Amino acid sequence: MLTVKTSSEAEKIIFDTFGKNSVGIESVALLSSVGRVLAKDIVSEEDVPGFNRSTVDGFAVKASDTFGCSDSIPAILDFKGEVLMGETPKFLIDKDQCAYVPTGGELPDGADAMVMLEFSEDYGDGTRAMLKPSAPGQHVTFKGDDVKAGQTVLKSGTRLAARHIATLSSLGYSKVDVYKKLKVSVISTGDELVDVDETPVGAQVRDINSYEVCAALIELGCDVERVGIVVDELPLLEKAVKDAVDSSDMVIVSGGSSVGVKDATFKVYDKLGDVLFHGIAIKPGKPTILANVSGKPCFGLPGHPLAAYYIFNLFVKPLVLLMSGTSNESILKKTAPLTLSIPCNHGREECMGIRFVEKEGKEYAEPVYTKSGLVSTLSTIDGFTRIARDCEGISSGDEVEVELF
Repeated sequence: MLTVKTSSEAEKIIFDTFGKNSVGIESVALLSSVGRVLAKDIVSEEDVPGFNRSTVDGFAVKASDTFGCSDSIPAILDFKGEVLMGETPKFLIDKDQCAYVPTGGELPDGADAMVMLEFSEDYGDGTRAMLKPSAPGQHVTFKGDDVKAGQTVLKSGTRLAARHIATLSSLGYSKVDVYKKLKVSVISTGDELVDVDETPVGAQVRDINSYEVCAALIELGCDVERVGIVVDELPLLEKAVKDAVDSSDMVIVSGGSSVGVKDATFKVYDKLGDVLFHGIAIKPGKPTILANVSGKPCFGLPGHPLAAYYIFNLFVKPLVLLMSGTSNESILKKTAPLTLSIPCNHGREECMGIRFVEKEGKEYAEPVYTKSGLVSTLSTIDGFTRIARDCEGISSGDEVEVELF
């Protein structure tokens, strides 16, 4: 008989015990930081751009010299010369003067606007005619417009993507401080399991959970070791768990978490460490285990793939994110009205799979009912909603919050 915790009690135990566990920080090359979590705020030491830059091919001018000009009444300006790409101009722009500047080139001091090349004319006598007025700042990116020195550009906890790499490269970062990858070992236990490349015989089934959980961890940026299948024999599972604890930051055992004679996960965790809870008042996933072994979180997930995936997302994923330097705020959620009512009076919290459907131009959340142990449902749903244990049901049309996969 399990002595179950509520989901909120389980969450408190998880974060109170392991919330301060950290994988540490390392410095990696810029391109190696893609997908990693930034460990320190990025504060710019310089202005970007570092000079006033043209955004068009044309002529740098004082905007006031072009006010009121047109094709019929051009502004005639003395041509001071040409600015080459990557060159700092060696001259100034005074009143009634102009200079050619290519796209991306630096404006000479004194100029505050650009006139596009197609709105000019070369008179061949050392002057250029401006045929269209330009306002101050037009076609110009001023020094520091993008980033100012002292500005915090990226916050610690950001998972770095290509768009962040662009910013970091503009600031001259060839290396970046990131959190080390969380190393997680994943074990499947069960006498009935065979690997994915084997054909099940009789009541055998393929190992789904270790692949499912490993894939979810890889999506979160973890360094994953799939230990594989360990049969329900106490000495074998004990050795596998002990080895995994020695080499990892977290251990996840899938299967063997119930209270049957052959369910060894609890016994192993109880022998090697301290079982913090065994059982959560939630459907599916009641026989979930958390243990503290050598200061490391060790989870026992249910054997059913659907239940294991829900429990992973509810309780394992938030801890993985925290230990990896980010937070639950990165978990995506959205709200939509239900297409069908959801009855519920089980006396425990329930997770219901949701797929989003469109009706009459509006997005709805459609509950997806399934039998215990069926796995293909995961491929057809977008996320799940949580129904409180004291809730007797949710009516069609009511808004529900959906945590997205």
